[in-house]
Amino acid sequence: MSDEQRLVYVCEGGDCTERGSGDIHDKLKEQALAVDPDEEKVRVRRYPCFGGCECGINVTVYPDKLFYSHVKEEDLPDVVKHVLGEGPAVDRLTGAVEPDIEEMAWMMLDSPY
Repeated sequence: MSDEQRLVYVCEGGDCTERGSGDIHDKLKEQALAVDPDEEKVRVRRYPCFGGCECGINVTVYPDKLFYSHVKEEDLPDVVKHVLGEGPAVDRLTGAVEPDIEEMAWMMLDSPY
């Protein structure tokens, strides 16, 4: 894993929001800021919708191109460890959405606009 700053996006589409993505965003951001207060390694942001609604709450890690699904509060410490380079990717949260959904997310995040 590179030393490049990671962007962690929490979906805030309708289905994810109904499942509590706002709380997941706030808690994930709080945990990340507790160990990286200047956001030098990771920034946690909201994202309008990734399209994997049936698998929410969805969280992506960029530029790693990891698409985490069914994310719950108890998963957040493992996600934070990964994005800070202190632990492996959280494989139990990957592979739930269709590959074309993931590819579309990466195309949007790769876009310079």
